[in-house]
Amino acid sequence: MPYRLTLQGDTTVHLLYDPVTSSLCRDDNSGEQLVHPAFTTDDPVSWPVPPRVSPDNPGRKANIRTLKIQMGFKCNYACAYCNQASWNSFLGGAVEDAKLFLRNLDSWFATGTEAKDGGGDLRIEFWGGEPFVYWAKLKILGKELRRRYPKARFNVITNGSLLDDDKVDWLIAQKVGVQISHDGPVQKYRNPEDILDDPEKCRLIRRLMAAAGQLDNGDEPSCDVPAFGFGFGTVLTRWNYSLAAVRRHIEDKLGVPPGSISSNTEEILLPYDDDALACVPQDARDHRAALHTLFTEAANGLTVPGCNSVRRKIEDFLDSLSKKRPIAALGQKCGMDREDTIAVNLMGEVTTCHNVSADDPHHNLGNVRDLAAVRLDTAHHHQTRDECRNCPVVQLCKGSCMFLEGKYWQAACDISFTYNTAMLAAALYYMTGMTLTRIDSLDGGFIRRPGTSSAEVVRLAPADRADAVNA
Repeated sequence: MPYRLTLQGDTTVHLLYDPVTSSLCRDDNSGEQLVHPAFTTDDPVSWPVPPRVSPDNPGRKANIRTLKIQMGFKCNYACAYCNQASWNSFLGGAVEDAKLFLRNLDSWFATGTEAKDGGGDLRIEFWGGEPFVYWAKLKILGKELRRRYPKARFNVITNGSLLDDDKVDWLIAQKVGVQISHDGPVQKYRNPEDILDDPEKCRLIRRLMAAAGQLDNGDEPSCDVPAFGFGFGTVLTRWNYSLAAVRRHIEDKLGVPPGSISSNTEEILLPYDDDALACVPQDARDHRAALHTLFTEAANGLTVPGCNSVRRKIEDFLDSLSKKRPIAALGQKCGMDREDTIAVNLMGEVTTCHNVSADDPHHNLGNVRDLAAVRLDTAHHHQTRDECRNCPVVQLCKGSCMFLEGKYWQAACDISFTYNTAMLAAALYYMTGMTLTRIDSLDGGFIRRPGTSSAEVVRLAPADRADAVNA
């Protein structure tokens, strides 16, 4: 479905955008197609079409290339908006389960030629709860998996509070990439104590930054060839929509130069339960504040290129225009609808994703002992949802969370629309130098839900519209 985009600067310009075909052109007699000069291509692109998984058309798992190991949901934090809080009774099994997991691994994972050549095409992630609560099992898994797949990419997501020199030594030796979850100035909603107030924890983090080539740390200078990646991951909530504020907070606390840290965002929190619903934008004013903050920071270069996930999203959209990526080629945001991506616990139980427990029969998809029988019947591909089929930012959003339903899905859809409308506006600003102020549906269509035919985007200051983005 096409949409008319209104952009304002010194003048007002109207563009026509069709997310189904990734077509953007001027709404005039010229019909000129617009692409960013850095993303032009003359070569035709062949697009694979992923299956549209749904409860009626379940997905399968085979030829696994991304393995997400759910260690257990025990955590030493009690975050107000934890999307795993409903599953914290699952503690992840014993050390013997980890050893059995490894003994059985070759029967279903990474048996192809590429894997036998060191696993350069493999990605293995360790998830909690807090993964370092499971330190005994994590050491066993990481060391053996690294022996088997010396070229694979490893990653662990942690709150960082349990780090010590032994763990840092192990992470560096096993080349395990690290992402520390931290929300900057509103970290108190994760935990009353900020690890960055602890000089010892800051020292350990600087060690990891140096090993990742991001920092000269005195006795441990940055590496010419980083052994692994290191960064911070942020969840935005109604208490803070500024990614730039998060970055400043972390760099100031660590005492490192501006621009030193690598950062990503999980975007605005998607609510999985009622506690999380209280932590997301509550009304139109909250959504407006989020949209304006996210757009202004991206347009003014405060999050591009500094925040990797913001930069990648904008670049992906600009690339989609150049290559005319059809909506049929678009998978889900999280990638868990992919056949080659799996979340599994140490008992071999496969789940919808790493954020849900196999203790819930709804999300228990089967066991790797019979991988051929595993069925992803809990997901809703974006093109099976009415909102997504009628959404101007679906190419950026990619369907939000694929398993949420009911009021949680409605809230997640609203939240994702706000975030990705800001990203669309930022991408168009980089293309045109103008500000997206309005989106209108065409041909009697609607935007996401019946009755909504237009959406206000960025409100410009009336005194000086052209410079309002710099206000």
